Amino acid sequence: MAKTIGLARTIVGRERELAAVVQFLDLMSAEACALVIDGEAGIGKTTIWREAVRLARERGFWVLEARPAQSEAKLSYAGLADLIGTVFEEKRTALPPVQQRGLAAALLRGDADETADPRATATGLVGILCALAAEAPVAVAIDDLHWLDPASQQALAFAVRRLPARVGLLLTRRVEREEPLPLGLERALTPERVDSVAPGPLSLAALHHLLRDTLGTSLPRPLLTRVAAVSGGNPFFAIEIGRALAAASGDRAAGEPLAVPRNLEELVADRVHGLSEAAGRAALVAAALSRPTAAAVTEAFAAEGDGRAALLEAEEAGVLVFEQDRVRFAHPLLASVIYGSASVQRRRLVHERLATVVGDREERARHLALSTSKPDEAVAAELEHAGTQAENRGAPQAAAELFEAARRLTPMGGLEELTRRALGQASALLAAGDVEGAGTIAQHEAGSPVAALRAQALYLLAEVAWVSGTSSPREFFEAALAAAPDDRDLAARIYPKLVSFTTHDPTRSVAFAEAAMQRLSPARHPAALAQVAFDRFWAELGLGHGPRWELFGQWRALEVKAGPEAPKTPLPLIFFGAIDDFDEARARYAVEEQWYRERGEDLWRAERLAHLSVAQLRAGRWDVAERSVEEACDVLAEHLGKPGPWGAAFRIRSLIDAHRGQTARARATLVPFIETAERAGLATWEALGLSTLAFIDFVDGDHRGVDQSLARMRQRLESMGFREFAPDRSEPFHIESLVALGELDRARGVLARLEERGRVFPRLWITVTLPRARALVLAAEGDAGAALAALDGLDLEAASKLPFELAWTLLVRGRLHRRVRQKRAAADALAASLAIFEQIGATPWGANAQAELGRVGLRRAPDQLTATERRVAELAAAGLTNREVASRAFMSPKTVQANLARVYRKLGISSRAELGARMANQRAPDTQT
Repeated sequence: MAKTIGLARTIVGRERELAAVVQFLDLMSAEACALVIDGEAGIGKTTIWREAVRLARERGFWVLEARPAQSEAKLSYAGLADLIGTVFEEKRTALPPVQQRGLAAALLRGDADETADPRATATGLVGILCALAAEAPVAVAIDDLHWLDPASQQALAFAVRRLPARVGLLLTRRVEREEPLPLGLERALTPERVDSVAPGPLSLAALHHLLRDTLGTSLPRPLLTRVAAVSGGNPFFAIEIGRALAAASGDRAAGEPLAVPRNLEELVADRVHGLSEAAGRAALVAAALSRPTAAAVTEAFAAEGDGRAALLEAEEAGVLVFEQDRVRFAHPLLASVIYGSASVQRRRLVHERLATVVGDREERARHLALSTSKPDEAVAAELEHAGTQAENRGAPQAAAELFEAARRLTPMGGLEELTRRALGQASALLAAGDVEGAGTIAQHEAGSPVAALRAQALYLLAEVAWVSGTSSPREFFEAALAAAPDDRDLAARIYPKLVSFTTHDPTRSVAFAEAAMQRLSPARHPAALAQVAFDRFWAELGLGHGPRWELFGQWRALEVKAGPEAPKTPLPLIFFGAIDDFDEARARYAVEEQWYRERGEDLWRAERLAHLSVAQLRAGRWDVAERSVEEACDVLAEHLGKPGPWGAAFRIRSLIDAHRGQTARARATLVPFIETAERAGLATWEALGLSTLAFIDFVDGDHRGVDQSLARMRQRLESMGFREFAPDRSEPFHIESLVALGELDRARGVLARLEERGRVFPRLWITVTLPRARALVLAAEGDAGAALAALDGLDLEAASKLPFELAWTLLVRGRLHRRVRQKRAAADALAASLAIFEQIGATPWGANAQAELGRVGLRRAPDQLTATERRVAELAAAGLTNREVASRAFMSPKTVQANLARVYRKLGISSRAELGARMANQRAPDTQT
């Protein structure tokens, strides 16, 4: 009947639920997990929750507890304050500064003007949980989750997706029917780590024990049966019926049947109405407060009598419960009935009085708003200030409600105030995700006669246009600048976006950047100018001007001046990858990854990781590149096929897939991306997709497809004014395809473009691929000797930094040597190509090299060096250490050592000095046929 083991008191009829509690606590010792207790009002959810909390504390767990009430459901971060208010100061030093500031703002412990990003605040919550879990398991216990304020709910939902081990969520919520698990638990945790229990009706025997233990009385079985039937086995309802029956038993005549209330609300109302007028008023004050305390109720009640005596009566009546200074209702239904049964005038008087008692600005403003229905500028101003505070704290939903209330109470003549408050509401709605609502308000206010407010409305319309994708934001941004030409701070917000949003039009992007650099001050706006400087550097590259390194230097200096907390422009990582500066690319990624991670920007972290994977691919770290891009695409899965920064990760995956030979998936992923970009007129994304599609076609041997894709790409780029498209590396394989198609004149033209690109903007990949491109054209012209001479111009040290390109060039060299019947040279080049392809994991390319090697038909004597052994020997003979040889040859130091051992044995030598002499003797041209 009862579960008594380890319990502070007997809980009857809940064996199954208590077993789930024990299982949850056991699992929480090692895993992230959750237990959700669902049910109707009064069914006993809180009883089970309290027992779980007690057992968690008994085990030495951290318990972060919140018991939100209906009166605080709209108060920003009220639940979060209950959960971590007592541990924040102790653990805040474990957090990065941006997260500390976010939580401090949310908890009202920082500078009143400090602004917080909701994601940074939520990420800070995760950091607090991690710090606590490092010491002991953590139970995040929330009773009545349905009353948790939206800002706290969003922070908690964010944390749920990142719960560290040894953190468990213990939640109760009132539901009338089966509903999905809250806070995204189904997606965040595996099924075995989430449990849901729904306490059912108590049995007749359990009700008997409950009433006896609670009320000290036993009902006759017939009456107990009637109580069970009317209450439906609901323990709170049954106790209230029993209490009412006990109170009425002395007034009924002998044999008179006892009246049983029809429903729980009626029963609760009867009990509340039994309070004296003073106790009822005290209870109403408590119901109206978000966090009622004895002191606050007594202060608000002071003008009407002895508040403490009234509270004591309500406690003795079982309506209120005291927990130290905090006052709670014995059941939430009691608060609802008390507040709902009070007259409108009585409630307004209570709220007016409470506005003078509470210390929190937002709560005071809400009480003022509830105290009147007539326009009142003082109240409206207070609501506006509270809305600004809520927005600064990262609670946009609450901010929108407060600004809306401020608008409603603004007197008719206050047109400027009305517009300002409307725009505050629009800004908050946009931050909360209501793009349509924000746009409707901003459009209405865009005709304001006040220039500053008109500019703000136009700025919001630009943001709405960008977020919704329904129109271009550029016109709105330009109109906002024109409306407030002297507002430099507004300009600092607009110009970086104007420059960034027009990267598809490099001429216009440069013009906006020039205007920004004239209007903005490096001392006041270093972060904005840093982004503008780099975006201008990038746009001028696109115009074919070559790199203006002074702009690059300005970006570096301005970003340092702006400090580590300033936003980071995304283009440098792409640029470093485009010039094959892998060390800089990795360093830049580390900076940006940390910036986004500390702010909880998981999508941008994934997008950055995808771009880093391109650099890893070029550097020959194909396994790392593949893992990185797959990880990125897992996070960005919802954006598959959608052109834009996040969807572009799948284009990068297609590029890596193509290198691996997985062209079917690469093509299936990329074609919808290109088609969507074309329909939407997103020419930059379409061009990027076409560049990648051409490479897929090349891997598949579809040279006509290569040519067609690249022709479309060139058309898109020329229509936008691009003369240089840094991410594109298509000329070398385009030349190879044109040669295969017999289009020699066009191949010469593409070669000339590649040479021009290298002249205007020298890059490693052009330096490495240009000899191969020239050799292919020369060979197609019938001059194999000149082709091989062109390949002799390859800088092997530079080429070793791009192993795939080096192996590809060696493959072409081997084919050319075979064409002129230089078998030994052909075999050496092809074997070296094969070794690199195998080392980086380019399986289909390695198969091509292996097939070419088979066509050479050269048999080696047992004492002759293989191509790999020759390569290792030459590098070692040049004075490189084993580790340096390993880096150049793309193998481990142990493999280098094993190759050298075989070289020494075959050559009959025992030292590197002898090796140098022997290799010098073998460097004569090989003409064996």
